[in-house]
Amino acid sequence: MAKVFTGRVMIPGDKMDEYFAAMAAAEEARRPFREYLENLNDEFADHLSLKFSKRTVRKHTGIVSMFIEFVIRQTDVESIDQITRGIANTHFRKWYKRKVWDSATENDLKVALRKFFTFLSEEKGITNEKALKGLK
Repeated sequence: MAKVFTGRVMIPGDKMDEYFAAMAAAEEARRPFREYLENLNDEFADHLSLKFSKRTVRKHTGIVSMFIEFVIRQTDVESIDQITRGIANTHFRKWYKRKVWDSATENDLKVALRKFFTFLSEEKGITNEKALKGLK
């Protein structure tokens, strides 16, 4: 089961170089998954632009971009089907409110992610029922 990493980490000053090296290695290992998700978000933007205004497209894809950032940096998820109901809903919402300073409401977050996972299911054939169920 996927885990969400929360809390604080205390790193001694003499171990900072090791910490930065480990973070760089972890980021490099997750790069293919990040690029995959970002490409899906670009396709999602193209899909939305057929129906919605530029402002709406920018709003939804911005929220999905932050969701991608959350999944990559705060979880150990390695594929879309590992994203759980709690990750897509509760954990992301709490993280977003702490880390992102904008006017998006909880409903905005839920709608954007529901549209994204619906797009993945209907247009790309990538189904994650757990996440969709949590966003209804």
